[in-house]
Amino acid sequence: MTEALFAEFDASTYDDWVEAARASLGGRTLERIVSATYEGIDIAPLPHADCVGAGLASDGIRGAGRARPWLIANEIDIAAPDDFNAALKTALANGQTAITVGRSLRLEQAGDTRAALAGIDLPRYPILLLSGGRSPEIYRLLQAPLNEGDLRRLTGCAGYDPLGAAARSGSLPADAFDALAAHVANLEAGSPDLGSIAVDASPYHDAGANAAQELAIALATGVAYLRELGGRGFAAEFAAEKLHVSLGIGENFFMEVAKFRAIKSLWAQMLRAFGVSAASRRIRLHARGGLRNKTRRERHVNLLRLTSETLAAALGGVDSICLPAFDAPSGASDEFSRRLSRNIQLILQEEAQVTKLIDPAGGAWHIERLTDQLARKAWRQFQRIEAAGGILAALQSGAIQAEVATVAERRRQDLAAGKSILVGANAYVNEAEPLPPARSLETADSRAYGIRVEPLRPLRLAEDFELPRHAAGAGA
Repeated sequence: MTEALFAEFDASTYDDWVEAARASLGGRTLERIVSATYEGIDIAPLPHADCVGAGLASDGIRGAGRARPWLIANEIDIAAPDDFNAALKTALANGQTAITVGRSLRLEQAGDTRAALAGIDLPRYPILLLSGGRSPEIYRLLQAPLNEGDLRRLTGCAGYDPLGAAARSGSLPADAFDALAAHVANLEAGSPDLGSIAVDASPYHDAGANAAQELAIALATGVAYLRELGGRGFAAEFAAEKLHVSLGIGENFFMEVAKFRAIKSLWAQMLRAFGVSAASRRIRLHARGGLRNKTRRERHVNLLRLTSETLAAALGGVDSICLPAFDAPSGASDEFSRRLSRNIQLILQEEAQVTKLIDPAGGAWHIERLTDQLARKAWRQFQRIEAAGGILAALQSGAIQAEVATVAERRRQDLAAGKSILVGANAYVNEAEPLPPARSLETADSRAYGIRVEPLRPLRLAEDFELPRHAAGAGA
């Protein structure tokens, strides 16, 4: 049937396409339009079937695909437990499908937990405790308002990630890995279906890391936890089932699709090296939108960025997505902006029907090649981290921070020089739009203790272009 449809057309070779492209370029060579990424990958024009090799590994990319909706797991950035509870009930009644407890919510005693979660059927919704280094403490507070039966029915992740928290805060408890082992054992006894180990690479993403760095750091962190837990009596097969990975969502659409696809094969390859069976190698993958590319002045443009980021994560096959509000650079969100972040995801699920396909990006030559290139880059960087003593040693030496800072500085310089564009910051700025006033945004867990490392500094690229105007009184 296909042959009959195309019988009247002459077959074209790749060389024919190259010659046609050269003619359209007015004498320029194809090499002139090769673009370089922050990952050190050259993006060539005219992708074709022959440029897609066998791939570093295929484990986990298609085999782990599920034609089902990802969890809508937006964080509610409200500190007061009573106000958080009201906002959470509204979110769950209007499309949110998971409960995310982030660093903003103020939980200090069991009464705070009762107030924050009052009237909510917790076993009905997966719960994600994305609260930095406080997950063991918050899980203990969570035990107070629940009976033993409901506690055992909890799903999701209350993962402890001391290394990720240290990268963000600069502090690592001296007994962090003992505490991790105790947390794993505690959850296995009380909530066996709740993930207990988190690998959160978003602090590095937020600081400006490229996709290869983010993947390499996630792998190195996972290896560190498997080794530490192995030394405390936990088999890798068991620990692998408790691991949940969180990655940031960046601005380069195709690179982000490739990143979420690549981590699946890389994760499976890493777990295979630990002797984990194929059945336990599937990654549990959370995607989190950040503020790195968000603008404060032209805040409505962020809605377009959030839509692109959500689609990239969805096409990459993640299990859950947390989007910030479009006006998050101004501080705490409100019900209107939170609703729009939910609806972006609902439209992609219910109207665009992205969830009807398994690995919808599979077979696209550009994405397949980019996935393979990125996976190879990330694996080499992961091997360098391991050769230098592992992720903790790399953080203590400052090597990770320096490498991330180098990429962040390149991003700043490219924007300053106009080599890259951030709409509403260094190009297409609506000078008539006032700079919104900043709202208060409280965060918890700023304590310092134990082993100290240089903390990563969150990056928001638009600040370099907004602050001079603000200082001059424009829109203030």
